[in-house]
Amino acid sequence: MGQRPAEAGRTVVRAHAQARGRRPAHRERAAMASRDRHARIVERLTGSSHPRAVELLDLWNSLVDTPAWKGPALWLHGDLHPANVLVGDTGLAAVLDFGDLTSGDPATDLATAWTTFGPEDHARLRDRITGVDDHTWCRARAWAVVYASVLITTTDDHPLLAAIGEHTVVRLLDH
Repeated sequence: MGQRPAEAGRTVVRAHAQARGRRPAHRERAAMASRDRHARIVERLTGSSHPRAVELLDLWNSLVDTPAWKGPALWLHGDLHPANVLVGDTGLAAVLDFGDLTSGDPATDLATAWTTFGPEDHARLRDRITGVDDHTWCRARAWAVVYASVLITTTDDHPLLAAIGEHTVVRLLDH
């Protein structure tokens, strides 16, 4: 991917401006460790026949108590994954689908480090994004678990999203 992770990182960081005044608050992107979310993840993964569901649940359980975002609400894409990013010959061409545009914790969008990139590009992305603390990266990884759990359990009829789910599982558990 070359410079593409750097471009994606800069795009994400530029978009994460403080959301002032009236701003949307997507109820599903509000809190990482809410009891509702935890119960749904546990139910989804314990009921899954995916061969790595137990490992994914163990990872979720290790991340769920990461301290919450204490910063100001920032603008978020809210659904940043490979199907919503267009890459051309010269790099990032467009970011699509702003249907989940919201404000809140930047970790939601930073989960793209696991959903979109391989190990080397993931490392480049993290190097290029400055000012992100370890707790935010942990919450981002937890968000990637959330996305993976949805994608591996609900996308049998959508090959692209199923492939993104499998990629995310491998990235989360093997690297």
